[in-house]
Amino acid sequence: MDGLLRNCATGCRVDEAFTMDDLVDSISADTSGLRCGHVQLRIVFITPLANRAQSVPMETDHIYGRENTKERRPDASHITPTKTLQKKVKSDDSDISNAALLQAINSLTARFDSQNNSLTARFDSQDRKLEDIADKIRQNSIMIATISKSVEFNAAEIKEYKQKYVILEKQVLVKSNEELRLKTSELERYKQRWNLRIKGMKEHADEDARKEVIELLSSIAPHLAKKLEDVVDSVHRIGKKESGRHRQMIVQFAMRRYRDEFWKITKNSQLCTERGIRFTEDLSAEDRSARAALWPLIQEARSAGKKAYYSGPLGYIDGRLISITNQNMG
Repeated sequence: MDGLLRNCATGCRVDEAFTMDDLVDSISADTSGLRCGHVQLRIVFITPLANRAQSVPMETDHIYGRENTKERRPDASHITPTKTLQKKVKSDDSDISNAALLQAINSLTARFDSQNNSLTARFDSQDRKLEDIADKIRQNSIMIATISKSVEFNAAEIKEYKQKYVILEKQVLVKSNEELRLKTSELERYKQRWNLRIKGMKEHADEDARKEVIELLSSIAPHLAKKLEDVVDSVHRIGKKESGRHRQMIVQFAMRRYRDEFWKITKNSQLCTERGIRFTEDLSAEDRSARAALWPLIQEARSAGKKAYYSGPLGYIDGRLISITNQNMG
């Protein structure tokens, strides 16, 4: 933007073209030294340089100060000198018109508005995305809280069921062990029904236990002597061998009816009494313990003339089952 500055109060004299940049530089200078009584600044609106030469004399002097600046500033040594305005001559191509300036301003305004709208749209989009993320985070937080409650509930239930399982497992194991023990005892008891034990039969070195037992049984039951090779299955002594002690012998019969027959015959055999030999049932350790507990009741009943006997681990007096808790012969 062009203008003419004529006779500033500082005493500056400008007769050439004065641009907008020069004006800004002049205003930015230190104005602390402007001590004049009256300063008048005239700005001539933009006109082409070609017309300016006709309308404004280049060498005309104008004095706007009504008083001599030298009289009003006797001492100007402390005043900051203003920027010396340099002569700038521009060609016709560098002149800026009001229309061009307005067009540039409008263009910049439109560009700024476009960029502002673009940034606003981007910020709105980012805000929506952030809101979506925040909403998802809230949903995830709710889901995590729900899952945490479910996990705690399941953990409590698992703990409870684990305790119940431990108790139930113990009960099942106890019951299973008892059932297995009973079944094992019953199988062992059933197998032993084919056996008889011989107590008091003298033991010799390098003896043939089966041969000696067959000879003994032939003497007890001569009518079965020819069948004993087939009737007697196996014979062996039990327990650890000790000096001065005769170990018991177990006789296993091939058929149970022959075992029962010899069991009855040997009870009243004179030969067994003379030799100090006694035949007994082959009982398990459990059955022997049960019979030992019932023996006082059986002995008392027999002394009283009652019929008392054993059947496996059980005891009977006059046909009634007895137990160690029933002292009145059940």
